[in-house]
Amino acid sequence: MDYSILYKESFSYDKISSISKYDLYISAYDNCDRTKKVYTKINSKEKKWIIFPHYKSLKKHELPLKGNYISDQYKEDEFYLKFIDEWNYSSDIKLCVDITGFIRPHLLYLIRFLSIKGFKKVDFLYTEPKRYKDADETTFSGFIDNIRTIEGYSSMFRNPNTNNDILIITAGYDDNLLAKIAQNKNQCKKRYFILGFPSLQPDMYQESIIKIENAKESIGENKILKFSPANDPFVTAQIISEIINDNPDATNIYLSPLSTKPQSIGIALYFLWNFKEKPISVIFPFSNTYSTKHAIGIQRIWKYTFEFPI
Repeated sequence: MDYSILYKESFSYDKISSISKYDLYISAYDNCDRTKKVYTKINSKEKKWIIFPHYKSLKKHELPLKGNYISDQYKEDEFYLKFIDEWNYSSDIKLCVDITGFIRPHLLYLIRFLSIKGFKKVDFLYTEPKRYKDADETTFSGFIDNIRTIEGYSSMFRNPNTNNDILIITAGYDDNLLAKIAQNKNQCKKRYFILGFPSLQPDMYQESIIKIENAKESIGENKILKFSPANDPFVTAQIISEIINDNPDATNIYLSPLSTKPQSIGIALYFLWNFKEKPISVIFPFSNTYSTKHAIGIQRIWKYTFEFPI
């Protein structure tokens, strides 16, 4: 499959009302203007905020008063228990998910749930920031509690032979996360780092290069750099496909989404289309604390039409 041909478009914030109407719109609340403003403007019959306990800096008075789904559970599958229990929507509804404020494992778990519920297509929105508050020093997550497979993203073909394991990371700003994953999968002889290029902003590419350099002791010398637009999940999935096709003897394949949300859903897309045939797992360094209000401004908005395998 050529993932790069899937549909995407971008538009400015003042054009958001031109998007066709949805039956249900889901967004994650992080108190950033780029999530709150889009939530207000989007045309949908029903809207739902997802509120994560990981955003500890959020105060009660800051939270929206209605349309909330709140859980105090941190683990992705446990967080969604009540959400899944209360789900009464048909897979035929016109659904849009704004991925901008989501925590990545929880976003991927939601995508897996939508796949199981039989959705064929879902629109995902992503709003690019003009910049991050602290540039390359921006901290997105706190202390890493553990590194494990994201629930719903474990390989069906775990190979006890690890001689040709490969690691593919979409690499972002956090050199600590890069180092943790590389150390955890130190048996992988080949380590691929997909950098966001073109990046969301010109300086962000250089900042991600600096982060890889900072983690070089953990990453080692056997790294292979690849490139995919930071705002394009479909090209990201295609690059992953090409890497895996170039490694037909791979014993186990580990994917790790450490960069932008669009590249993260590119990992989810590739997994869903291939996990029944290939030894793929998606791993992540988990934290119970994530920062809020780290993005400044609205650059442009992307809409991705995500097609699920039937």
